[in-house]
Amino acid sequence: MSSQTLLAAQPIYDRDSRMQAVELLYRNDAGESALTVGEHRATSEVLFNFCAGITDHAAHYNARAYINVSGDLLLSGMVLPVDPERVMIELVERIDPTPDLVAAVQHWYDQGFRFALDDFAFQPSWAPLLPMASVIKVDVTQFTPEEVAHHKAGLEHLDVFWLAERVEDEATRDRFLEMGFDLFQGYYMAHPRIISGQKLSPSGLRLTQLLATLYRPDPEVGELTAILSQDPELSLNLIRIVNSPLYRGQGKISSIREVVIRLGITNLRHWAALLSSLQVVNTEHARVVLVRAHVCEALAGRMKTNAPAPDKAFLAGLISGTDIMLGVPVREFIDRLELEEDVRKAVLHRKGRLGRLLRLAVIMEHDVAMERDLEAWDPRLLTLYRQAANRVQRIIRQLDRSE
Repeated sequence: MSSQTLLAAQPIYDRDSRMQAVELLYRNDAGESALTVGEHRATSEVLFNFCAGITDHAAHYNARAYINVSGDLLLSGMVLPVDPERVMIELVERIDPTPDLVAAVQHWYDQGFRFALDDFAFQPSWAPLLPMASVIKVDVTQFTPEEVAHHKAGLEHLDVFWLAERVEDEATRDRFLEMGFDLFQGYYMAHPRIISGQKLSPSGLRLTQLLATLYRPDPEVGELTAILSQDPELSLNLIRIVNSPLYRGQGKISSIREVVIRLGITNLRHWAALLSSLQVVNTEHARVVLVRAHVCEALAGRMKTNAPAPDKAFLAGLISGTDIMLGVPVREFIDRLELEEDVRKAVLHRKGRLGRLLRLAVIMEHDVAMERDLEAWDPRLLTLYRQAANRVQRIIRQLDRSE
C-alpha cells in the first residue's frame, strides 16, 4: 500500500534539550501550502490526519501539539474537538486582533484552551491578547538580539514561556538561552519531519442528518448511535479519532454507542463539522460493509443463548471491512485500536461466538454476491440477509434523493 503525506511535525525543546512539544504543520502530496488550500481547511486536515491517519509516527509525539488556527475558525463559534490539555493553539501573525476576535479567543480560553502568539512582532494592537498568552514565539531572524531583549524586558510582568523559533545554529541558541528564553525550535535542533501513512477519507454518508441531529437542543445518544451505525466510514473514522493520541487511554471500545459517549456531544458536533469539509464517499463500498454489519447485528439478535450484544456484533462487522471501506488492511487498522478481546479475536481470527457469527455473515455475503450454493442455506438466513441489504439500499436511495 502506498503511503501518503499526512502532515509534518517539528519538535520544540526546553533549555535542557528535552522535547517538550511538537508543532503540527500542514503538508500534502501536491506540495500546496496552508495558504493555498485555505487555513481553515488546513487546520481541519492536520488535526484529522494526526488523529485518524494510519501511521506509526504520530504515536511517537505524545507531547503537547501546537496547532495553527485561522481567524475564521476562531470566529466560527466552534472550538477544536480535542482535550485542551493536549494542544497549544497558535495565533498566527496574520490574525487581525479585532474586538470580535479577542472575544472569540476569550471564549476558547474559558473552555480551557491555551495560546501561543506565533511570530510575535511586539505590536501594540496585540496587547489585548497578552493576558491569555501562555507562550510568546519570537522569530529570531526578524529582530536583532538587542531588539528582542528590549521588547522582552517590557513584558517581564507576563507569566509566559518565551520560545525562540527559527534557531539555525548553536550560537543563536546559546544567545537566546542566556537571554532567558525557555523553549527552542528550529533547524539546529530538528527539521520538520514528514509523517506519512494511509490517509482516511471521511464519509459524507448520513453526515447531513448527523449534523442536524447533533445540533438539536437535547440529542439522544441512542439516536446518534443509530445514525452513525448507518454510515460505516464515518463510524470508522470516529473510532480512529477516539483512539488517537489526543484521546487514548480512556478504556476499550466495544460499540459505536461508546464512541458517542466517549467523545461527548460537543466534541462529536465539532468533529462532524470538521469532517463535513473533507467529504469523500464510495457508495458501493459503504453498501457492502454496511450490509455485513447489519447482518452481524441481526444474527446476534436471533441467537438464543450466550448471544453477543447486537451493537458489538455490528462493530465487529464494521471493522472487518476496513480493507474494503478504507483500503487499509484489517490487521493494520485494528492494531491501533483498543478493542475488547472478543471483538479483536472475532475480526482477526474469527474466534469465539462473535467470530463464528462474523464468519457466517462473510460466507453468506460471498455466496449471495456470486449466487452460489444458495440452496444450501437456511431460507430464514437468506431472508435475514436480504432484509439487511434492502434496509441499506433504502438508506442509500434516501441519501441520493436528498443530495
